[in-house]
Amino acid sequence: MPLTLHSNDCAREARPCLWIFSGRSVVFLVIGVAVFVALFRIMAAAGVDWYVALPASLIPLGVITMFVRFFVNGRPPSFATDLILLAAWRFKTWLYLAGALNRPPVLWLGTESPDPPKEF
Repeated sequence: MPLTLHSNDCAREARPCLWIFSGRSVVFLVIGVAVFVALFRIMAAAGVDWYVALPASLIPLGVITMFVRFFVNGRPPSFATDLILLAAWRFKTWLYLAGALNRPPVLWLGTESPDPPKEF
C-alpha cells in the first residue's frame, strides 16, 4: 500500500474555538458579550440593582448560546435560514386558509421563465 501525502498547513485552516462556539460562530459569542455589557451598563446607569440587572442582561447571551447549540453546530450552513423561510411560508399559508390573503403563497419562484414548448 503506497503512502499518500496529506497537507497539514495549520495556518490555512485555523478555526477559533471556545466552548460550543467554533469557527464562524465565535462572532455570535462576541456579539452576545457586547450586548450583555451594554445592557448591564444601561441598567446600572438607570439605578437597577445588580442582582436584577445581571440575570436580565444574561438573557440575550443565553438565547444566542441556544441558537448556536441547536441551529449552527452539526447542521448545514443554511439550516437556520431554511427554517425561517419555512416558518414564513407556513404563516402565509395559515393567513390564506384563514381568509386574510387573496392568493395562496408561492413556495419557490424560478429565476428564469421556462422556454415555450417546441411541439404541440
